[in-house]
Amino acid sequence: MAIVRLTAVVDPRRAQLFRATVFAAAACTLHIAPVYYAVDPVLGGHNTVGLVLLLFLLTGFWQFRAAIVLAAFTDNVRRRHQLALGNSAMTVAGIAVTVGFLTSQVDRADQNLPITYGDQPGMQLFLWSGSLFILWVCLDIMLILRRRTASLHAVAFRLGFRLIGLGIAAFCLMLVDRLLSGMVMAAHDGSNSPISFLNTLNGVTETSAVVLVGFGVVLPRLGGPIKHLQRDLQARWLLIEIHTTWRQVTTGTHDVVLNPNEISLLDFLAIKPVRRLHRRVIEVRDCEFKRPERPLRPRSLALVSHIEDALIGR
Repeated sequence: MAIVRLTAVVDPRRAQLFRATVFAAAACTLHIAPVYYAVDPVLGGHNTVGLVLLLFLLTGFWQFRAAIVLAAFTDNVRRRHQLALGNSAMTVAGIAVTVGFLTSQVDRADQNLPITYGDQPGMQLFLWSGSLFILWVCLDIMLILRRRTASLHAVAFRLGFRLIGLGIAAFCLMLVDRLLSGMVMAAHDGSNSPISFLNTLNGVTETSAVVLVGFGVVLPRLGGPIKHLQRDLQARWLLIEIHTTWRQVTTGTHDVVLNPNEISLLDFLAIKPVRRLHRRVIEVRDCEFKRPERPLRPRSLALVSHIEDALIGR
């Protein structure tokens, strides 16, 4: 997603979403076990990569919320208020996470920091402050999307925002699952049924969240190409529908026809079907004007009028 959105780096209106994808991609990469254990010594060991990973994740969610706020609110005063609220929450969460990590004894590298060292007060602060910030961001985004989605007219934007909302809901479920895993670990062995179920659910919800949010972010960008494809296919179909009328009207009036040949597969597969269709309508109307004694039949007239409306986007 970060690579796809590289062009947004120079667009201040979309920079927040670009930064969100970059930090999320970095956090997801560091979360991969081989990467985690390879990078930790480079950062000085003692699970420092775990702190960096969580700070990257918090920053990604902070920037993602900022992008949603900028897209959803048109009132500058409300925008500034919402952005300031997010900045304050990010500052508090970042300080709490850092303090919690630095006051914990986490010398041995372990990817599952909350589970392995969850009995320490500092690690509890690390875990809960980060989780509560992400939960707040997720719930706030879901509330914003719920209020704003109905006012969106473009189908791609509505569907994209709904997918983002579902992805955020899946991420909330993943966080709850993580917290339950940490609490249950003290009372159950890792091989027991509750832990096995929670670990399985965690993987499913995490994957679902990433996929849904990813598609939700990308889908609005596909609205233009999808609309163009629909218009293109409609023009190709209308070329077939108007052919009989065009052939009847232009018979014997070849001086107003650019291409008098019969329709072929190339007509349907024309590179620019909208332009070809527009030319067909012009030729029909020219012939109608030149030979008023041969007016269009009601069905043909309705078809030509329908095509004209389609061409001007009515």
